[in-house]
Amino acid sequence: MSGEAVAQVGTTAVSLLALVLSLLNLWLQRRDRRPRLGIRVRYEYRAGEGAGTDEDRPARIHDDSQAGLYLRLGDFLREHGLRYPQGKPVVRFALSNEGQRTIYLEGVHLVLRSGWVRAGGRRVLNLTERGIVDRELAGETANVLFSGGEDRLPVEIVPGDGVGYRFGLIRLAEVLKREGYEGNVRLAFEATDRLGNSHRLPFEVDTAMWAHRDEGR
Repeated sequence: MSGEAVAQVGTTAVSLLALVLSLLNLWLQRRDRRPRLGIRVRYEYRAGEGAGTDEDRPARIHDDSQAGLYLRLGDFLREHGLRYPQGKPVVRFALSNEGQRTIYLEGVHLVLRSGWVRAGGRRVLNLTERGIVDRELAGETANVLFSGGEDRLPVEIVPGDGVGYRFGLIRLAEVLKREGYEGNVRLAFEATDRLGNSHRLPFEVDTAMWAHRDEGR
């Protein structure tokens, strides 16, 4: 192969490499412009004694699974000689904006993943009325962000920032059991942004673990 041919092949290769790098850079820029909402779940037991709000008190026990929390809670009660927990077992969701655009949340729902999907679509938990309804019929009362006013503003999450939501496991289990759901019920935490994107994370609530406890605790 002559030197001229080699130079031409080299020039072509450099041009193709530059094109590939340009397309990759464009893809990365487009990806960074899309909403990127990270969602993590953790099961916690928060102490109920003492002054201050639940947010002021650190989680006494936590685990990535509800079974792990349940076992740790039993050990905690035996260690401290308590018959019943003096706090509250909760499932906590931490949301973080991992992109470069501000995200505006319009809705947060707890969606049932168990059983067949009905003609009306997925069913959601309505914690305001303590029931389960079809998604299309749920209205704003099943939206965790619902404030009761007509001028409800979306939740703003700037890049690098985040928000958190927690739900009492006893309350969730009681609602599920009242509606005829038994055992380890599969659900999903679903956050919907202003652009219509849905961000979901599956989780579970076992009625056998939590529904038998005093709901007021």
